[in-house]
Amino acid sequence: MSLHATFETLDQNTTSTTATGTTFDPTIADRSLRQLEQVTDEHAVDALLRDFLVRRRAVRQARRELAAQQARQEHELLVQRALLGTGLAHLR
Repeated sequence: MSLHATFETLDQNTTSTTATGTTFDPTIADRSLRQLEQVTDEHAVDALLRDFLVRRRAVRQARRELAAQQARQEHELLVQRALLGTGLAHLR
């Protein structure tokens, strides 16, 4: 089975959103597939796949950092609300 046929099969089973709720852009997959089809050297294919994995890991890391930052901000707001509630109850 060729790479193109493999990706076509995968593309047919792909939904328009990912598990994280972000939309899937098929043009990126198409562009990556064309790059892989044009490369004939095994080392070049390995380099392309490594670059893809590096970018994917960077995106995942950025998402984790963003989620952690949002969780910290939400926690700060929760603590502030609790302190304000305690202060108001004390004033009554």
